[in-house]
Amino acid sequence: MKRIIAGILLAVSACAAPQAPIPLPADSLAAGQALARELRTAAPDESSETRATLIIHSGKVTTTVPVVCRVVVKDGNWETIYETSATANIGAEKLIVIHSTNGPNQYLYARAAQPGSSLPEPTAIKPADTNIPLAGSDFSLSDLGLQFLYWPQQQRFPDETRLGQACYVLESRNPEGSEGVKIRSDIDQETSGLLIATSYDSGGHVVKEFSLSSSGFKKVNGRWVLEKMDIKDKKKHSQTELKFDIQQ
Repeated sequence: MKRIIAGILLAVSACAAPQAPIPLPADSLAAGQALARELRTAAPDESSETRATLIIHSGKVTTTVPVVCRVVVKDGNWETIYETSATANIGAEKLIVIHSTNGPNQYLYARAAQPGSSLPEPTAIKPADTNIPLAGSDFSLSDLGLQFLYWPQQQRFPDETRLGQACYVLESRNPEGSEGVKIRSDIDQETSGLLIATSYDSGGHVVKEFSLSSSGFKKVNGRWVLEKMDIKDKKKHSQTELKFDIQQ
């Protein structure tokens, strides 16, 4: 199975080989910082492009939005790019997340004013301002950039088995967060893949749930690729499925 880290949609890119399981030191805060650092600097091996569809369920309304997902590997950094097509009710959007092994994420974002309008050039936005839904979905820009790996407080807990896989357990906290202030995530030790992530508000209530529990993998040309993933917004009572177009 491929590594599924350095950005949610890097599940469909070619990443470096899995590392050996990381032992849990006595200092769980230092261990959390070390694990978060390893995850956010896990660079892909090569560039790639995948087409997908956002399937958004909100109440009795279902909306589908085509999206192209690209990974562009450059010297010293890599970009994950998400470009959505216009629908009858929303204009096209483009997100570029610039990742680096020695610095924070950079975000460039653009949204067409209306469905028939052309897409402007993406402009820089601060990581603190990335709580914006992509194409009206439950995936925010910060979700797609895995921004929680840069939050100031990281703590590692004893390993668990989730979805049949041995997992690292990481708890990320951001006291200054506008909505979610804590995210508890389970990371597959074999693939460094994000299997489950749950965000909580300051009152301890669940805000969002991301899980691969209902998702499927398919073997294509000898490699395992992710077919789909789901995220639920518990406060908005909505759900988004991201379904990838798998080429045989």
